[in-house]
Amino acid sequence: MTADRIRVWLGVALLGLVMLGSFWIYEVMRRQSEDEAANAKNRSEPDYYVEHFNFVRLSQSKQTNYRVTGEKLIHFPLEDEFEIIQPRIVGIDQEKTPMTIRADRAIVKQKVQEKLQNKPEDQIHMHGNVLVERSKSDQGSYLKMATDSLILFPDSERMRTAEAITMTTPRANITAIGMEAENNRQKIRLLSKVQISIAPPSAK
Repeated sequence: MTADRIRVWLGVALLGLVMLGSFWIYEVMRRQSEDEAANAKNRSEPDYYVEHFNFVRLSQSKQTNYRVTGEKLIHFPLEDEFEIIQPRIVGIDQEKTPMTIRADRAIVKQKVQEKLQNKPEDQIHMHGNVLVERSKSDQGSYLKMATDSLILFPDSERMRTAEAITMTTPRANITAIGMEAENNRQKIRLLSKVQISIAPPSAK
């Protein structure tokens, strides 16, 4: 075999090795990408669930306790969030005034910091046929509110929605777009398109 042919075969062999190396690197990268995608998918799937659960917690002010029940509680490890099917939340303050909140489902987000000056706190995002009912007490009359979605802040005893609401009291029917409420201060703020229909007082 001449020197020229040796050089040609060496060149072919080197080219083959380069091609094999490139193919191997491509396969390693492809498999790594597939593995990462599979792991990400697996992480976004629930890792455990609890059926027919019931637990109680206190607000940061220790003035209100909340009992949370539901048909199913599901934990998602990637987001570290909980989904509750058919949630029912009962809050009872120091004045023994119960408030019940129901919905089709809820997402519990833990320790969310909305603003830099605010402390991180838990949020409960209620979705679908949300109904809030507050019993009559020395602090106020019976109240019922319906909306499509509602965000609860149990630590600071607040709630808010940007959706349309319908609120009913013994003497008034109220509709509005958007609402903010502070349970510990017994304060409700209606944001826009407020309409109020007040029944006349009963004749004595």
